[in-house]
Amino acid sequence: MTRLPSDFAKCNQLSPLDELGQNDLQLLLEQSEVQQLEPRTLVTAERGQLVYLLEGEVSLLSGGFVTESFTHLDQRALTPLFNEALDEDSAVLTSHGWILLVDRGLFDGLYFQAQAARVETSELDLSKAENELFQHLLRAFNNNKLDLPALPEAAFKIRQAINNPEVGSTEIIQIVQTDPVLSARLVKVANSPLYGTWREIKTVRDAVRRLGLETTKNLSFSLSVRQLFKAKTSLIKQQIQKIYQESTAVAAIAYVVTQSQAKHLDPEQALLSGLVQNLGLIPILKYIDEHPSMMVSIDQLGKSIKNLYVPVSTLILNEWNFDPEFIDIVENNENWERDTKQETDYTDIIIASKLIYQQEHLQDDGLPHERIDDLPVMRKLGLHEFDDEGHFFMDKAQIEIAEMQKLLHTT
Repeated sequence: MTRLPSDFAKCNQLSPLDELGQNDLQLLLEQSEVQQLEPRTLVTAERGQLVYLLEGEVSLLSGGFVTESFTHLDQRALTPLFNEALDEDSAVLTSHGWILLVDRGLFDGLYFQAQAARVETSELDLSKAENELFQHLLRAFNNNKLDLPALPEAAFKIRQAINNPEVGSTEIIQIVQTDPVLSARLVKVANSPLYGTWREIKTVRDAVRRLGLETTKNLSFSLSVRQLFKAKTSLIKQQIQKIYQESTAVAAIAYVVTQSQAKHLDPEQALLSGLVQNLGLIPILKYIDEHPSMMVSIDQLGKSIKNLYVPVSTLILNEWNFDPEFIDIVENNENWERDTKQETDYTDIIIASKLIYQQEHLQDDGLPHERIDDLPVMRKLGLHEFDDEGHFFMDKAQIEIAEMQKLLHTT
């Protein structure tokens, strides 16, 4: 290699590498590989690698079909060539070019350490017991000994397939049918009053057609997520079930709030957002479940877990190639005073749903304000108002929320 491409200096703008500090980025780049390629060179997606176009022009392929073309001057070149969520499996250079190959495992480790270091140096005010647990978990982070949950296989394949313009409903139906439990649950959802069915749905084919592909994609994950909430010891099982109960309640409220108060957003994505906001707690609790000697009482869970779940959640969602807006939800779902001065987004929906949930369950210690309807997000969504008959939003929405919760808990 006689030279680096002129655009190599832009590596600190590459996403998600730009989330690293300068020293970590330099270390990552020193361990990365830069390749000069001839026109018509085929580059294949390799698991464990982030591949970037540094110079030249490239066409991305999925199943042999061109899905996208761009040059190193385009905004698209700041993100990896391959994204599992989009199902792109190869790329072909249409000019002379340079690519950067980054070790995904090394990036994850550096990112994780940076996140953990930020937590470690903040003022956590931990008790002695909490601090001991915190240090155990921190070492597990840094040594990659926290098992991240795997995206349910059928849900993963559906997300991939629906983002492929060459795939239609027939292929989606075939994927759903590989998972009998998911199939049964989708049929049940399709027959729910929430989806306004006028005749009984009996087959997966009819369910997918009634729901639509995008709704099927989001619901497939939402209905599969329950299998991630498992544990062995009774204490941790109790905690994980409590998290699942709260997550499903917040998700159901988010679904109905979106339908009623934010019609420009997708209710199923709001539902999914409510379910994934606490996923980072699962690998932490499972690690404790595998090391019961670390736990003496429930009190030790405390702040040590609360202050670590954000970086863990971020790692999970990055691993699953979820959109950045899901990470924003994880980072800001308890930012009660959030006011972007912009149109309502999914983070607003989840904040409002959590406030409503806490108020409904009389969790006064968790409420940020004596009157939550004074908070910006509640006013933005119109949730501080009563209708002409004097009914508050929750008075009218209870039936729909209960129905969605029932669907999420269906076995």
